[in-house]
Amino acid sequence: MMNIEEKSFRRFSGLHIIYFSLALGVVGILPFFLYIWFGPEDGNPIGLGLMMVVSVPVVAGGILLGLIKMIIEYFIRRKET
Repeated sequence: MMNIEEKSFRRFSGLHIIYFSLALGVVGILPFFLYIWFGPEDGNPIGLGLMMVVSVPVVAGGILLGLIKMIIEYFIRRKET
């Protein structure tokens, strides 16, 4: 059981989680801003706004998780040396 947990722990580094979260944030927020910049002035992008509202907390949680994982990786590396 420990081998499975260790493999899943080492699969993605904290920095990769942060990068993935930021990419997810761009995918979730950019369409809304593109609609604001290039869309009609009287448009009402409710769906894009809801997608942005949902993606922002998910991205913030992913970044927080990545930072926590980076701190754990730092202490594990420090312990091994």
